[in-house]
Order: sequence, then C-alpha cells, then structure tokens
Amino acid sequence: MTDAVAWVLAIPIAYLLGAIPTGYLFGKIWRGVDVRRYGSGGTGFTNVMRTLGKTAAVVVLSIDIAKGAIPVVIVGFATDVEIIRAVAGASAVIGHVYPIYTRFEGGRGVATAYGALLVLSPISAGAAAVGLLVIAATRYVSVGSLAGTTIAVSTMVVLVILEHHDVGILVFAGSIAFFIALRHTGNIQRLIRGEESHLEAAARPRRSSK
Repeated sequence: MTDAVAWVLAIPIAYLLGAIPTGYLFGKIWRGVDVRRYGSGGTGFTNVMRTLGKTAAVVVLSIDIAKGAIPVVIVGFATDVEIIRAVAGASAVIGHVYPIYTRFEGGRGVATAYGALLVLSPISAGAAAVGLLVIAATRYVSVGSLAGTTIAVSTMVVLVILEHHDVGILVFAGSIAFFIALRHTGNIQRLIRGEESHLEAAARPRRSSK
C-alpha cells in the first residue's frame, strides 16, 4: 500500500472507529439510560462514572483508550510515516468527540488521545500518566486531564529536540492538546468559580424510568 492510499484510508477509518459511542451504548445496555442527558452530557469516563458507576466507567475508559490505539496500529501496518499515523490518532479523537453515530455528541477526547499516544510515543504516554496522581490528589478529573495533557506535550517537545520523534507527532500532540483544552473550557470556568464537582461527590448511578 502506498503512502497516498494510507493517507486516504487513515482519516475515515480512524474517525469511524473513534466515533463508536462506547459510553452511550453502555448507558443503554447497562441501565437503559442515555448518559448524554445526565451530568455534563458527555459520554466519557467522568460522566459515565457519575451516571452508571465505577464498573461501567472502567470498561468504557478501557475501550475509549483502545479506540485511539487501534487505528494507529492499523495504519502502522500500511505505512511507517509518523505523520500519517499521527493523523489517524487525531481522527480517532475527533471521532470520539464528534461521533456521527450519536449526532456528534461525544466525550472530551482525553482517553482516546491517550490511547493514540500509547502507540505513537510510549514515553510521552508514561509521562502523561502523572495526571492520574493529580486526579488522586485533587479529585478533579478535569485538572488531572489537563495536567497530563500538558506534561505529554512537554515531553514530546523534548523527544523531538533529541530527534527521538519526527516533528509531525509534535504537531499532532500540540493540536490535540489545544483541542482538549477547548473541550474543557466549561470545566476551567467552574474551577475558577469553585463550582467544579469532585469525581466521587457526584457519583449517582441511574436506572431507566421506563
């Protein structure tokens, strides 16, 4: 397969895989609810945790991470060009955030971005895991997500300078980090006002009213 064909296939395949609405599907199957109608309205880990509970949240988180990793791996079989693999990762993130299957109502993109990063730059992904410590210390998922994203990009800059990675992956990391920050605008505003919810403080699993 030529790189040109890889370019053409990477974007739609990665987008469609990333767009699989894991949180939405689990809400319907697990408790017969639409998680988009509760809490923040997102379909990612945090809102699933608040709406469905810990078990569903962990399963959804794992699948959302896989949604970012798998497209990058698939494209990697077709080409070793880093920028093409990075674009596949970015497409998966966009698919998760704006899924065509659920009228473009998705999550924040953090878990899916992390999955792509695990394949593209394991070192950066390892550094980003510091965000988990921030979540444990503050009990704010948004703070940990933003901290982990910032650390990942900073690590990527160092790796590019050391010529461990092509600059194309840094473009991916920087663009997705900016995108994730925009998706957290509401969270940042609530943090400033002191109104952001702690993770476990709002965990109230729902069942269908039908």
